[in-house]
Amino acid sequence: MDRFLKPERLDVDPSSPTSSEQWKHWLATFENFLAALPQENLDKKSLLVNFVSPRIYSSIAASRTYEDAI
Repeated sequence: MDRFLKPERLDVDPSSPTSSEQWKHWLATFENFLAALPQENLDKKSLLVNFVSPRIYSSIAASRTYEDAI
């Protein structure tokens, strides 16, 4: 895996005025990363958890699927 496709860990303050733009950009980089991985048995939610900060994780922890978390 090309290290340049790996997204940085998402750690944005949800109350920041730029949080929406930061989220959209991060999500685009994360989805590019997912697209570059072998798709068979790909656990998107587990990968998502690995690339978000504890602050963001607390918002998605109860989500059952990747789609719900997003």
